[in-house]
Amino acid sequence: MSDSIIYFDGGGSGIRAKSSGSQNLTSNFDGFSHGENSLVDYLADVVINFSLEVSGDISRAVLAVATLPSNDNQFNLLANKILANSKVNELWICSDSVSSCAGAIDADGVVIAAGTGITALAVGKNRTMLHSLSGDGFLIGDEASAYWIGKMGLSSALRARDGRGGDSELLEVACKYFDSEPYFLMHKVHQSERPVAAIAAFATKVSELAKNGNAVCLAILDAAADEIVLIAQTAKRECSGDESFQIALVGGVLADSTIVYQLVEEKLNKLGLKIYKNGRNSLDGAEVLAQSSTPDVFAPLIRIFKAGQ
Repeated sequence: MSDSIIYFDGGGSGIRAKSSGSQNLTSNFDGFSHGENSLVDYLADVVINFSLEVSGDISRAVLAVATLPSNDNQFNLLANKILANSKVNELWICSDSVSSCAGAIDADGVVIAAGTGITALAVGKNRTMLHSLSGDGFLIGDEASAYWIGKMGLSSALRARDGRGGDSELLEVACKYFDSEPYFLMHKVHQSERPVAAIAAFATKVSELAKNGNAVCLAILDAAADEIVLIAQTAKRECSGDESFQIALVGGVLADSTIVYQLVEEKLNKLGLKIYKNGRNSLDGAEVLAQSSTPDVFAPLIRIFKAGQ
């Protein structure tokens, strides 16, 4: 493409933006959580504001995010607002699971992306089929995500506060982290400016305690690793994968240095499975989509809108 392309990838903690072509720009935006404000307005503003930084026409914008519109009307509103207020000629909208998958694997396999939330997408049968797994959002799912790890840690802290078991060390650390007395801890968390992101951020404290030998925190991370392994096994089975089936892990929860990653690697090895790495992240995957002539195997999961149509 001779014109610029722009692409976005993000979840609850943040959205990354990048352009390629006539200009190479990068930017970062806050993430979006349900209930904060209008999803359509927020996402449209992110794309429009970044597009205005790019000179000239934009052949394609790829918006790959964790939280998508829930119906056709909202998709159309979002696309119409972007196309009417920018120089974007074509807009692709999809889940960040699609961008992760487009970037992190090269053949049949599954990409498990765990950050604030979690999502997984597998391709199989010589890249002719898709299978989506896990995720489902913090209200009803997202097991093994940073939000889930943080929530489990806070749950144990609050149990210790009122005598239902739990872990007193977690309570002490949580009160210090949220600058709260034990009785008011739940109120302080719920009234955070961005509670989902705040709870997800507390996962770092759970991990720190686990590194120092806290048994409750280690158990939480071990349960998260079991969930990741289950996703990988399920994806391989549903996609009729063989020994070459690629298992890629992306996102902050599954960074190489984390306990969760180390536990997952150990558990997969015992099952005769290996972690696949090609060095590309989900933003790289959004760029792959932006440069592709067609959506290929990902077509069922990408909504495409064109200016003037």
